[in-house]
Amino acid sequence: MGQQAAHVLTDSIRSRPRDGRTLPDVPTPVESLTENLRVDKLRNFVPNVFLYPLHALPLKSTIVSFLHNPKSGGTSVKDCMLSLGKAMNKNEPVVVATSTVAEVRENLLNHMTSPSDYYMGDAVLGICDYVEGRPCSYFTMVREPYERMVSHYYFCKGGGPSWPQCDNSLEEFALSLCSVFFRQLTVRVFCAATYNNTYQCERKISSIDHFQRDPAERAAILNYFLENLDKIFTVIGLTKEFETSLKIFEKTYGDPFHTVCNEMHSNSGSYENGTDIEAIRGDKRRINMEAKDRLMKNQEIQQCLYEDVQLYSKLYDIYQTQKRVMNIQ
Repeated sequence: MGQQAAHVLTDSIRSRPRDGRTLPDVPTPVESLTENLRVDKLRNFVPNVFLYPLHALPLKSTIVSFLHNPKSGGTSVKDCMLSLGKAMNKNEPVVVATSTVAEVRENLLNHMTSPSDYYMGDAVLGICDYVEGRPCSYFTMVREPYERMVSHYYFCKGGGPSWPQCDNSLEEFALSLCSVFFRQLTVRVFCAATYNNTYQCERKISSIDHFQRDPAERAAILNYFLENLDKIFTVIGLTKEFETSLKIFEKTYGDPFHTVCNEMHSNSGSYENGTDIEAIRGDKRRINMEAKDRLMKNQEIQQCLYEDVQLYSKLYDIYQTQKRVMNIQ
């Protein structure tokens, strides 16, 4: 059986034929990660509908998969998808997190579950290649990386759930995370057929940090993604334009993202009655701006956030193109 990439973003699978399908071999550790990230080997995806108008809008029958980039408005989007699922009598959205991704994919491969209408989570990329019979798409919400990092740190300091922990300085916290979105794009999960012709997926996820430490290879993978983000993501949202992003999602999928979810905004904080909210918000903005400035002046952090800064710049341009096509100011 010849070798090929199972999914350009996340997956390599080894299997004997089953239900008429032949799944690829697991590559050896010395194989280049670049080959396994090739966008032209996607098996089920919808490219950006505003840059590549190949599909009539809205995409009513398309499975919707949301990649959650932490502290980028993603919790609000997931809450929105939960509300939409109930309002529209869809099946309950499936969370595809780092801790559950292997189980979700095993269940689909072994036909233990039917494809959901909605998938969402930080490890969702690759799920579309495990669903059959319907087109499947990816969308995401992105935020300026330095602002995202500051928000993540202070959210953790305020008691919010976080990995890693924040019992250190902002700079140390940032260096422990670096380019989160870049790693999400390069995650790989391995699945293989067992002796009884069922599938088993590894519980551990490995990404570019484990497979490729060579700077030249890392740069080549980054450049490849910069050239292909518009093919991976059907639509892009921008955190600082949350309401407009919901309108774009609604136009894309036909589901009432803006109509139902415009008032939702999770993880934004709450205050006691009588609190001078504007004063607190003003102090928070000042603290965040000073923290962002510290990070941007740190050369080591500049280097570790380099990939996410480049990706954000490209995604921002795609987002602006979407707005122009939709004639949104």
